[in-house]
Amino acid sequence: MINPLNKLKSFKTKLIVVITGVTFIVLLLATASLAIVLNNSFKIYLENSARSSLANLAYNLAPAVTFGDSDAVERLLSSFKTSPDVINASAYALNDNGELEFIANYSSDARFLPEQDVRQYQRAVYDDGHFQLTTPIQVDNQIIGYLYQYSVFSQLDEFQLQMFAVFSATMLVCLLLGLIISLYFQRILLAPLSHLVDATENISRQKDYSIRVEQQGSDEFSALSSSFNIMLDEIEAHNQKQLAIQEEIRELNLNLENKVSQRTNELEGANQYLQNAMDELEHSHNQLIEQEKMASLGALVAGIAHEINTPVGIGVTAMSHLSHLIKSLNEKFINKKITNSFMQEFLVSAEKGAEISLYNLTRAADIISSFKQIAVDQSSDELRTIYLHAYLHEVLLSLHPTLKKFKHEIIINCDENLQVHCRAGALVQIITNLVMNSIIHAFENIEQGKITISAKAIGKNIHLCYEDNGAGMSKEAINRLFEPFYTTKRGEGGSGLGAHLVYNLVIQALKGQITTSSKLGMGLKFNIIFPANTATKMLN
Repeated sequence: MINPLNKLKSFKTKLIVVITGVTFIVLLLATASLAIVLNNSFKIYLENSARSSLANLAYNLAPAVTFGDSDAVERLLSSFKTSPDVINASAYALNDNGELEFIANYSSDARFLPEQDVRQYQRAVYDDGHFQLTTPIQVDNQIIGYLYQYSVFSQLDEFQLQMFAVFSATMLVCLLLGLIISLYFQRILLAPLSHLVDATENISRQKDYSIRVEQQGSDEFSALSSSFNIMLDEIEAHNQKQLAIQEEIRELNLNLENKVSQRTNELEGANQYLQNAMDELEHSHNQLIEQEKMASLGALVAGIAHEINTPVGIGVTAMSHLSHLIKSLNEKFINKKITNSFMQEFLVSAEKGAEISLYNLTRAADIISSFKQIAVDQSSDELRTIYLHAYLHEVLLSLHPTLKKFKHEIIINCDENLQVHCRAGALVQIITNLVMNSIIHAFENIEQGKITISAKAIGKNIHLCYEDNGAGMSKEAINRLFEPFYTTKRGEGGSGLGAHLVYNLVIQALKGQITTSSKLGMGLKFNIIFPANTATKMLN
């Protein structure tokens, strides 16, 4: 079987075709795998969201179903009017014989009729966007009825179209970048070889041994060119001195050309090996940086989830107690046994429970609001305008789950009205990495450290200074701080990419400059200067 690549006469063309083809196959497989995972995750998200909403509504329907109040049930079911995906929602009560008795329903499509026995959908049924689910209505862990929901999720088709568009654009951009990079490295690595081959062909064709190969750089190609030129000098001198043995010289030249061709083939193989090694190294480097970013985001998500758990748990407990009080009030009202002392005690307890719930749920909402914007910024690369003082506080709030474990003090000195138009996600990564660097390295043996973050506008630039009073660094360590994979925690979990990531974000994302200064035992200081509007270049 003939290899199709053999039809291409140019090695450069073969190199481009192979690199582009491999890149396309890898991107296609990765994109297809990611699309399947994302599609399944989105389905699970829609199912969990519907299950949670239905469980909450079933909890609220319990009193109305208990007393057979169909009007109240119908009013609660009408809340589905705000959910365009819900086609039908029906509530049923269990009679003494364990049979279902219809109470009320909500339907946005009068033509749809639910199954007679909806209990078969207690395990969700998902079929091509059509979703059916039944959840029990319980009182004191006893099932008194069932709530059924039928929905058609139009978001899935929209999500799949968006995902297809994004993945197609990503593949196109990656293929173009791969082609550009291959062309660039091809020109750099194969240019000296092309010069040597051209010179060899000219000498072979013209028999002019005064031609010399221009030497560039100090690599193997330069050594080969130098040896080739020396060889030409010897051939020219020998040719002038021994015209009588011209035939012998011609044979020698032929042998030398064969040796050059053999060495050229060997060097082409070595060049291909180096090209592949450089591509793998760059890919691994970029992948490690992205893993460092996502590890930071993952730690942020885990910390915030733990932080939210406490106020939400307190709020749920308070509301549960309040629900118990309301049930007691309802029983006494039915039995006409309400007394002034009971009513006074109920009002005091209800007010206290409501205050506790409101305080803790407001606290959780504040944490979620701050985390939402910080998480979006950390995973995106968009330019937006922020108030720097408030944004720095939001970043530190997102780090609270980690910071609260220590007694370190963090001070922010910044004008509250200072606005910056920049890539907020880059700023989150920079501050987060600097704070974690101080905690892990600077304050390793310090119980109560101090971090000062100062920011001010000077002209059209922002001067941001980050300083801690930790252990500091030696001059040699400072000189290597921004090198990739350099860490003082080798073998203890340090990746050596934190400071390198900060340097890249300042230079590339913020279009700024960063310098450091430190002495052993006297803390570490970072000076960062970047334009107040990073859509423009930094002004000196």
